[in-house]
Amino acid sequence: MLRVTLYQQSLDEVDPDEVRLAPDAFERCLRDALPRLASVEDFADFYEEDGAASRCPLQLLGMELLKYRYDLSDREVVERCLRDLGFRYAIGLRKGDGPPSTATLTRFRAKLRALKGDDFVQQRVLELAREDGVLTDTGLQAVDSTNMDCRGAIIDTFNLVAAGIRQVIRQVAGCLEDKPGTLARRWNLERYLARSIKGQVSIDWSDRAARDALITEEIGDAEQLVQQVADLQVTLPPAVVAAVELLQRVARQDVDEKADGTFEIAQRTVRDRVISITDPEARHGRKSASKLIEGFKMHIMGTIESQFVTSVVITDAGTHDARPTTALIEQAEQFGLKPSEAVGDAAYGTGANVRRAAEHGVDVVTKQPAPSHKGSIPKRDFEIDLESQRVSCPGGATTNTFSWVKASGAEERVQRFVFDKGDCQGCSLRMNCCKATAKGRARGVILNVHEPELQRLKTFNASPRARQVLRKRSAIERLISHLVRMGMRHARFFGMQKAQFQGYMTAAAYNLQRLFTLKASSPKPSPT
Repeated sequence: MLRVTLYQQSLDEVDPDEVRLAPDAFERCLRDALPRLASVEDFADFYEEDGAASRCPLQLLGMELLKYRYDLSDREVVERCLRDLGFRYAIGLRKGDGPPSTATLTRFRAKLRALKGDDFVQQRVLELAREDGVLTDTGLQAVDSTNMDCRGAIIDTFNLVAAGIRQVIRQVAGCLEDKPGTLARRWNLERYLARSIKGQVSIDWSDRAARDALITEEIGDAEQLVQQVADLQVTLPPAVVAAVELLQRVARQDVDEKADGTFEIAQRTVRDRVISITDPEARHGRKSASKLIEGFKMHIMGTIESQFVTSVVITDAGTHDARPTTALIEQAEQFGLKPSEAVGDAAYGTGANVRRAAEHGVDVVTKQPAPSHKGSIPKRDFEIDLESQRVSCPGGATTNTFSWVKASGAEERVQRFVFDKGDCQGCSLRMNCCKATAKGRARGVILNVHEPELQRLKTFNASPRARQVLRKRSAIERLISHLVRMGMRHARFFGMQKAQFQGYMTAAAYNLQRLFTLKASSPKPSPT
């Protein structure tokens, strides 16, 4: 049964001025913002007509926003609502009233996601910002990403295989209504129920042969377990099938099979490597050439002047920064905040990304990426006229001689322009141009599959406006730093989908605080 209490009580219980809440304090402003964000009717389908009396859904929504605003757990936000007068004022608790329990908050969150969608609160906050006239600078927005640690444990290969075996045993035991320990003893796999397989074996870890023998045993046990599960005369639920598939994957991803049929740890890292059994969507990745990250990536698009988050996308850590750009654009468009231009760092300046964004009606502008071949004159220093099919070098030579070659890493064929050998060898730049000219040959220039996009980017960088626009990109770094302080460096939940919900809610809490700050700082109209 739906219960409404938030606005049926006196505000005299907590005076925000007495507890010295600032004019733009989240707790002070949240109380007035909640009925504008949602109404109790929005949550009517959460409750049965003849069910037990519920807690006011606006109180629960307020607690969710307080939790993400101050990076609190469910238990911590409930405790703050017991003793913090600002929190009590924000959700309208009367003297003597206790806040909803953590179980009630968890059930509300599950219904919110299932019935309203993960982005419900974020969308409502952005609508409120537009209504109040503080979100108007959506034409040019900035994009960037940062790392997000996953919730699951990241472990080494020996423990990864052991954890995969342990998870299959537990899933199968639940399917058979048996105890994991009993099933493990029956299948002679008791040692895999321990927290760490390394504590169950006694080997010399400096001895490579001993390490290889252990991983060989683990792979043998994993394959035997897969066969035993397949021999069961029962219909396996999806959770068991998924656990078995994950075990098969982690058992072989880090090893090489030797000629005698045994295994050894491979001296390589496979692409798309699973790094956690409890969080199997987490991956290895890089934020830069020197910075290794593990888990997920948070990709953000936001306005530059008003500093609102207009879209947030969570991917695995191995995803290239530029890949989710179109997803960010689509999300911003869904909220009615699609930009006409997006500025990012050089990682977003790939020809493929610029083309995909243009197909969505957005111009991506970035600083030109650094040359890939150091010590040579880069291709971007050559003048490439695609319309006239002509290439000119920095030394003044021009060529329209080309052949078609297969593009690197693609099936398409592209043009390869070749300069006259006499022009190259008579040029004063020949020793620094490239290895070919230094050895007495002619310079060649291979065009990119996305050469038109790269040329547009080059033209932009040469324009007077480029420096002004590119300087504004740093605004997204300030925005991301706020989200990190609010807890987005670490995933609260297991799995990428729930991490995406965390991204939406943290962005909503940040955007709401930004709205309060802008409204408090805006000049008040003078009385007439």
